[in-house]
Parts: sequence; structure tokens; C-alpha cells
Amino acid sequence: MKRGVALALGGGGVRGYAHLGVLEVLEGAGIPIQGLSGSSAGALAAAGFAFGHRDPYKVHEAVFDPEIARLAQGGGLGALARLFRALRRPYLAETRRLEEGLKTLFGEALLKESPIPLAIQAADLLMGEAVVLRQGPVWKAVLASMAIPGLFPPVLWEGRLLVDGDVAEKVPVRAAKALFPKVVAVDVSNPPPKEPPKTALEAALLAGEASRSRLKALALKGADLVIPLDPPFPIATFDQEKLSLVYGLGQRRAREWLREVQALAQVRLRDLLPRRLAL
Repeated sequence: MKRGVALALGGGGVRGYAHLGVLEVLEGAGIPIQGLSGSSAGALAAAGFAFGHRDPYKVHEAVFDPEIARLAQGGGLGALARLFRALRRPYLAETRRLEEGLKTLFGEALLKESPIPLAIQAADLLMGEAVVLRQGPVWKAVLASMAIPGLFPPVLWEGRLLVDGDVAEKVPVRAAKALFPKVVAVDVSNPPPKEPPKTALEAALLAGEASRSRLKALALKGADLVIPLDPPFPIATFDQEKLSLVYGLGQRRAREWLREVQALAQVRLRDLLPRRLAL
């Protein structure tokens, strides 16, 4: 069997830039990356890394949408306004800016042309099942995987309405296993809240998150190794100011887990550890 690992990169908004930090460290240490699967923000990181877009600041610049940043602000009143708007229309924001950014990054590249075997996970909005994309335009697959229900419109793909891959499986471990049998899952989830919800809206959101956390735990059981981001405090999905923090945290976590990854990849430590990555 080949040496190396496949990586399953989970969703998490801006926390997804941590994936690029993890991948930078693993590649710099000489770990053979035999496959990449990604869901939501993890899809952007997986495709970006595979096609050579590895600078988190340049990737962010390409896909940043000021309208989404404004929607993410406003506290409780902003959340209430968004809720009322959601009752009048099927989604809150257009994806025109995001689509343009993805096309700038990937052009007309196809998934099957990826230098690293690549699987992008979305979800069928009507059936609720995971849809793993291995063919077709890279930009459109990533757009589908990032189409958060209610926030963005679903993406029509071969007769199916596709939305954010996190709906079906937050960390796409099974998709990674189909690429290569040894899988490292990278979970960029927030820590669980320490205080009870203060409003009915917060309680509803917390209940949904609890359900997703259970599904995530089931998915992670299929991984050979899990690298948790474990941020020191909750980082909001669209908190753009935390990009540097999460990228650096991804690098740090990769270094902390490097020996375990090396053992799983069956690469000798002296072959792969440059001095700058020494623990």
C-alpha cells in the first residue's frame, strides 16, 4: 500500500482557513497527501490546496462578500431582522460575489483534473443525503458545498438541488475513505457553549447544533485519526477578523499531531521532520 493519508476537512465558516494551516504543515513535513475531501469551508480549503491556492489571505480576498459580512453583524436585532426577512423569501443573500470569486480561483478546472484526488461533499436538499462530487466544474462543486440553507440559494446539479455539505455530514470521512483507506479528519468545530441560551432563537439554533454534533461524532468514528481545532473560545462563522488566528491555530494543531500522522502515514520521522517543525 502507498504511504500517506487522505484528509477529511469539515465545515466551519472562517474556521475553515485552519485547514490550509494544517495542510501546509503536513506537506512541509513530507507527509504524502493521497486524497482530499471537503465539506462547506472544508471544500474551499481542499479544492484550493489541490489546485495551488494555499495562501489563506488570497483565497479569502477572492471569496469575501461585504453583504455577508453585514448580515453577520447586528447582534440580537440583526438576527431578528434576518429571521423576518427569511420568512418572506427562500434565502437571504445572493451568491453572485461568491461565484465570481470561485471562478477567479478555479476558472474552468474540472474536479477530475485535480493533481490530488479530490472529493467535494454537498447535500441533497430534498432527500437530506450526502452527495459526493468527483466530476464537473470545481467552482460549482465548491459553491454547492458552501450553499448554507436559508442564507444562500441551492445549486442545481444534474437535476438535484444541492446545499451545504454540513447538512449531511459535517466532516466527510466516508468520502475521504473512498479516496484512500487511511484518513485524518480535521474538525474545526467550535467548543460547546458554557451558558444556557438567553432567547428562543438561541435555543432553536442550539438544538440544531446539538443534532449536527451527534452526526459529526458518528462520522468521526470512521476516521483513523482526528485533529481537533479546539479553539480557545467560540469563533463566529463569519468573523473575518479571526482569519489569522485560525490559520495559525491550524498550523499549531498540525504540529502537535504530527507524530501521530507520521505513524499513520508510515513515514519515518527522520525522513520528514525539518528542523523548523521539530516538536
